[in-house]
Amino acid sequence: MPSDAALGIFLRPRANLAAGEKNRRLVALWLFAVCFMIWVMVGIGGYTRDAGAGLSIMDWDPIIGTLPPLSDAAWNKVFALYQTIPQYHIQHQGMDLAGFKSLFWPEYLHRLWGRLIGFVFFVPLVVFIVTRRIEKRLIPWLALLFILGGLQGAIGWFMVASGFDPNSVAVEPWRLSLHFSFAMFLYAAVLWTGLTVLEPTATPIPRTKKLRVLVVLLIACIALTMVAGTFVSGTNADDIDKTWPLIEGHWLPPAGTLQPAWLNMFAFKPVIQWDHRVLGTFTAISVLATVFYGLLGDIPRRVRLPILLLGALVVLQWALGLTALVSDIDNIGLIHQMNAVLLLTAAFWTLHTLRGAKS
Repeated sequence: MPSDAALGIFLRPRANLAAGEKNRRLVALWLFAVCFMIWVMVGIGGYTRDAGAGLSIMDWDPIIGTLPPLSDAAWNKVFALYQTIPQYHIQHQGMDLAGFKSLFWPEYLHRLWGRLIGFVFFVPLVVFIVTRRIEKRLIPWLALLFILGGLQGAIGWFMVASGFDPNSVAVEPWRLSLHFSFAMFLYAAVLWTGLTVLEPTATPIPRTKKLRVLVVLLIACIALTMVAGTFVSGTNADDIDKTWPLIEGHWLPPAGTLQPAWLNMFAFKPVIQWDHRVLGTFTAISVLATVFYGLLGDIPRRVRLPILLLGALVVLQWALGLTALVSDIDNIGLIHQMNAVLLLTAAFWTLHTLRGAKS
């Protein structure tokens, strides 16, 4: 009969493996929680934009700005600052303090939630490092993501500052697009890291290499459509024509007058709306075609689930986009934006399950 010491040699790896699996699940859960918070942030930011509240806070102080005004004097001070910008004089002339507060709180919540995301990322990261629950090779990458999260805050201020221009009442659309696109980059990076921590080893899946290539192309299409959507919201291009499938009575939008011509894609509302329409429809058709192609193949259940979700979400996304275009339902555009993030999530999840794809 083997001794206790000999048994320990065989049992220790199994115990370590169980502990490692538990640590991976804990770290992955933390990263997925951060993803959820970023998704909520997209909703808060979208509501802030729709409410026209993004310019209500005239300074950027990452530390002191955590607290809202706590006295009448403090409220009057921030309100007086807001009264110095063109948006107040053009859109809200005569607004009282109560009206200003209705603009202030969404933007305050938006900034506070951003700080909270940083806190929820940083504190558990330090704890996991100290308790050695995170693999050493991941620490530099996660530290970089934290730094990039701080950069996202700076990009947000860079966006907001464009709205203080004497000739402007809103932020510049391209800065809005940059802010949103960088947020989606961070979201995708955290999501992929969480999926990899949860499942570090790729499972070989035969006859799926072509499907993996198609999913990569789909992610590019979804991302491009989302970027086009930021210019629709940033310029309010969804309000110029609320008919489908024609735009202003024609299949093609009117020719833009901006020079050089490529500027019309980003600053001429009919072209902006038409671009998003076409990209959205093309992406929806491409996703559905890829989903059917994947389901017709002999794919395992672990791939079938995310690809089915991808198909369901793209149908919902297209329906939400069309409803946002032709109706005046409150916040439908906001739901459309948040569902786009879920669609992107399903696409990355699908791609992650196909890491072991083989010809």
